[in-house]
Amino acid sequence: AGVTVGVMVIPQSMSYGRIAGLPYVYGMYSACVPTFVYALFGQSRQLAVGPVAMVSLLVEAGLRGVLTKEQCPKWYAAGGAKSGRLQYQDCPLEYAQLATLAAATVGMMQIVASILKLGFLVSFLGHPVTSGFTSGAAIIIALSQLKYILGYDIHNSEYIYETTWELVRDIHKTQAMPLILGLLTLAFLIVNKKLALKYKRISMLGPLGPLISCLVGTLLVWLFPSLREDHDIKYIGEIPSVLVESWPIGVGGWTPDAFGKILPTAMSACLIGYMESVAIGKSLAAK
Repeated sequence: AGVTVGVMVIPQSMSYGRIAGLPYVYGMYSACVPTFVYALFGQSRQLAVGPVAMVSLLVEAGLRGVLTKEQCPKWYAAGGAKSGRLQYQDCPLEYAQLATLAAATVGMMQIVASILKLGFLVSFLGHPVTSGFTSGAAIIIALSQLKYILGYDIHNSEYIYETTWELVRDIHKTQAMPLILGLLTLAFLIVNKKLALKYKRISMLGPLGPLISCLVGTLLVWLFPSLREDHDIKYIGEIPSVLVESWPIGVGGWTPDAFGKILPTAMSACLIGYMESVAIGKSLAAK
């Protein structure tokens, strides 16, 4: 189980980094570093730390359009929001600086909350709230990944109804090959889990199912170039070998004006991230 989780956290964290509008390498490191820190200071055996779908969506939505004309002239020259492009596509470094400032602000808020012993507020969370939050997070995660199975872009949103409407509106754009591969992979995961529970001899295949799916999918895209060239199968491509190549070196963009812009996003991410962690931790602990 440890090997499977360790391997699967790589594509998962990369996906969450992209949802937040950041390069894939940011997601990978944000999944690696918190794990080591929490292993030393954490108290819950069930809690998983790292990037999550809800917070990633909040960051992307909160920082959308925040960069000024001086910070992102290319985006404004192309027509701004009317161009259909997002600021992180034209100005990734400047956007990453704001996202990093937001992350640092969230960390400081959580440290202050820890010093002030504000954890007791969690005791006021009822089971319906915890259960509803966990279910809502699962639905948002599922909807955010549908675009890879259907083969067309679906705009990320923290509102389920917006994502659902865009999904239904553009359903005619569905690509056959991504849909077939996605359904086959999903069917394998479901059947593999049921067989592992039914037959003890192959029980190890249960936790290894996601890992097998990931390896088979990687080999297919690598061995058959026509899948990615002729059948609209999207793949990650090259990732920087070191963080320095894409890290926003320096804190020149951390100005009082920038802090004021990211403060609402940081407060939302701090509260929602903490609630989600507690909700998922309690749900797993109850099992």
